[in-house]
Amino acid sequence: MCRICIFIGIIIIGCSSFIKAVPRAEAVSADGQCRAVLTVVPIQPFLADTITLTLDVTCPDDVDVEFPLFGETLGELDIVDVKQTDRKLVLKAIPRNAGTTPIWAMTIKCGQQKIDIPDTEIVIATNIDNENVSLDDIGLTTDPIPEKIPYVYVIVAALVLATVFFLWLSYKRKKADVSEAKHALSAQELALRRLVALLESRKHESDIKGFFVELSDIVRWYVERLSGIRAPELTTEEFLHQIATPVRRSWGSFEQPTVLFTHSLEKLIPFLESADFVKFAKHVPTKDEIMLAFRRAEDFVRSGEQTSEHAPTAPNF
Repeated sequence: MCRICIFIGIIIIGCSSFIKAVPRAEAVSADGQCRAVLTVVPIQPFLADTITLTLDVTCPDDVDVEFPLFGETLGELDIVDVKQTDRKLVLKAIPRNAGTTPIWAMTIKCGQQKIDIPDTEIVIATNIDNENVSLDDIGLTTDPIPEKIPYVYVIVAALVLATVFFLWLSYKRKKADVSEAKHALSAQELALRRLVALLESRKHESDIKGFFVELSDIVRWYVERLSGIRAPELTTEEFLHQIATPVRRSWGSFEQPTVLFTHSLEKLIPFLESADFVKFAKHVPTKDEIMLAFRRAEDFVRSGEQTSEHAPTAPNF
């Protein structure tokens, strides 16, 4: 009987840590009528856990809420499920690495108002901290196990196991639905949607360097999806070495062109150079320079493959 109690206790503790939400960041709109809260479960995520991030928005009923768009990743988290209602956005993600993982800043539109959720971070553990686990209070005994187990324990164990099974079955079904939805969009369409969301967030008005970092990440992610080149892990020079046309660059090297990007590399090189100039040389670009860099990135993505008629077009600001 004691062994069954231990087993049930461990399952209940695991389920409660999975369900309980922990506020990580929150913000309100300028007029104070709308409020957004970002919560994360479990409380202490481990490398093998599925992490649930929830954006809850509270605002008047006549206000339309527009959440930011997401691709397949959020920092070092791989997004495996997305569920959205009028006032709530739920992301399920799996961590890539242990340690501190940043969660990017997000902007939510509430009618004419905006809510800027600040960036935050979560710590992914690799194993259970021995200081947080104790068997002192379990109450092990050397008494013999009764011949008959009370029915109440059998019922509780069956209910817990059934709950775990249905949660797992629901997760598998949602994951399959999300996988089908993702395959419906091409890499180009996803990249263009991220570009539109970035421009509409007006991040270039408050955090120019952050804007260029995210803009460069979108382009590098797009190249990786189409070519298999691990673009985010390469320096600009290494990156161009992988996809360069046989045109002599400033550092005087020649490369075999990558067929997929040969026709659009002339648009990519000026964009990467301007992005590096802002990120590393602390250059403060003008509004025209910012929009020129954005249009270069957008033109490069659109020239990579045939543009779908459903692909979004970035607005002019």
